[in-house]
Amino acid sequence: FHSNALRGYTDSQRIFMYLKNHLQNFNFHSETLNASDSLALNSGNCMSLAILTKALSQLTHAGIQYELARTPPVFQREGNFELSSQHIRTVVFNKNTNFTKQFIKPNNKIKIDYFSTAGSRTLRTVSKEEFYSLYYSNRAAEAMIRNDYNDAYWHIKEALKIKRDNLIAINILGVLYQQLNQLDYAERAYRYGLAFGFDQLELLNNYHNFLVHTNRQDEALLIAQELTNYNDPDPFKWLDLADQEFKKGNYRKSIKLYEKAAEKADYLHQPYAGIAKANFMLGRNELAFKSMEMALANAHTQQATSIYQAKFEYMKSHAKTN
Repeated sequence: FHSNALRGYTDSQRIFMYLKNHLQNFNFHSETLNASDSLALNSGNCMSLAILTKALSQLTHAGIQYELARTPPVFQREGNFELSSQHIRTVVFNKNTNFTKQFIKPNNKIKIDYFSTAGSRTLRTVSKEEFYSLYYSNRAAEAMIRNDYNDAYWHIKEALKIKRDNLIAINILGVLYQQLNQLDYAERAYRYGLAFGFDQLELLNNYHNFLVHTNRQDEALLIAQELTNYNDPDPFKWLDLADQEFKKGNYRKSIKLYEKAAEKADYLHQPYAGIAKANFMLGRNELAFKSMEMALANAHTQQATSIYQAKFEYMKSHAKTN
């Protein structure tokens, strides 16, 4: 990091060049590691990369910010858990500028990311407190995968100590209690998170699944209606939830969620492709064909068109035996 080869660069450029030259294996599927472990293992997820970038910035005079970015959704199934990932990236900038942190010229900022910034969209900036709270949320989710519920609980506690309205941590807490069959505490966690009144989509979905699991069908229907009426304008949030439900085999529920995504952005091809595959799994071939035709009509790249044409041919050739 202090080599002669990097001395001609500004602090922010030096951090970027060092990471570019030394790190190859950062991706969604890796663990959340601290800076020294990330460097030693040459791997980690987006949170690990952000932690390492922060550590390097402390060796310089560079400033640092965090961003929540929209990237292609990535899902992992580990044991009984379905994980979806939020993407955090780091922005480094030179402090020896006449601009405040909030009004830095774009060419004075460098985004540290393993995704091309052309393929992602900045949703909002993330405060230092939220970043560290999210770090503990990540560690809690990883502990859940290992069935280490004590470690998961400790990390949830740390996350909420830093930011009491961390809905990801609260959601994991509900799942943790449900996994331990402490159903009263699970429900209290879900309802506590919902009481904050924002970004409720995943909490509502998990609470609905909780009510179905506990055979409280009337209450589950009310939450299902609330989900139907929920007005989150981001179609990709609905797509993420729909994909999760599809992978669980909840095809009818996934269709409703895909339809919400289509309602928010009828120009997208993904919701219609989702509706098509879910209907096909239910044996509703004509509905599947109609939705796949809509997906093809909305596909604006050769790659997407080729994929959907292949899937459509498969559906038609297997329709009689489905």
